[in-house]
Amino acid sequence: MRPLLVLPLLLTAPLLGAQKARTTRPQPVVAYVPDLKQWRLELSPALGGWSGDRTVNLRIKLVDPRDPNPPKDQAQPRFFDEEGGGEDELRTEDTRTAEQLRQERLAREAEAARNAWRTRTLQVWFNGAALRWQASVGTTLHTELTAQNGENRLEILEPDSGLKVVRSWWVSTARTRLRVVSLQVGDEYPGGSLQVQEPDGALAQGGRRTPSGGMLRWSGEYTHETPPPGTYTLKWISGWRGGRPTRVRLEALLDGGTDQERRWTWERLILPGAGPVTLGTFDVEP
Repeated sequence: MRPLLVLPLLLTAPLLGAQKARTTRPQPVVAYVPDLKQWRLELSPALGGWSGDRTVNLRIKLVDPRDPNPPKDQAQPRFFDEEGGGEDELRTEDTRTAEQLRQERLAREAEAARNAWRTRTLQVWFNGAALRWQASVGTTLHTELTAQNGENRLEILEPDSGLKVVRSWWVSTARTRLRVVSLQVGDEYPGGSLQVQEPDGALAQGGRRTPSGGMLRWSGEYTHETPPPGTYTLKWISGWRGGRPTRVRLEALLDGGTDQERRWTWERLILPGAGPVTLGTFDVEP
């Protein structure tokens, strides 16, 4: 009887071993396949219009809205502090075995393989120069551009998805030839707003640039890098200020800090609600 009992055990042992092997075998990780048609290419600042700064701190980000595990997006430092603790830094002995090091290396390689789809090469054209920037999906790329005086054009293309952004803007870093400001009289600033009529009749008002390039900011300061020659007229629209009159003092400065510097000053008492009242005129020569 004993040989008859041993035979079934010998037959079932391989089957049990195979079942055990099947149950302990790790399941393969399914790699994420992105849908490139849903990607977005975000650019900040928006760029456009006029700027007086040649340096642009650009932020670019490729976004996958279906990203199953988006990375933690943190601004990368532009400069790295390489000064460590030196010899004073406390060091601990590495007690990991060779097998543990191998497993950690395999885990890093597997993680890199799962995220290989994030690494992208952006094709960039900036003022005629062709560039290539490395980017990672879900992480903001920080870079700096130095614009040129005049018109600037930036094109960024992600070839695989076909995403593309194009931006054009103008930069003027030339010295400001003409400046008009309102000065404080006594303890109070004047109530109301300034208007500057240029030689061609264009009226510079708060926050608007004239066709010739003059700009009257909301702060009440008028500037022009290349003022056209002719006569400029300064006007003032009075504010209410509780029904009390206000004293307005204006100053115009042409070619400040040079041998050709010219300065004009006007002061006048403005009644409540009056305006626009002409305070004075001055001429700009070619």
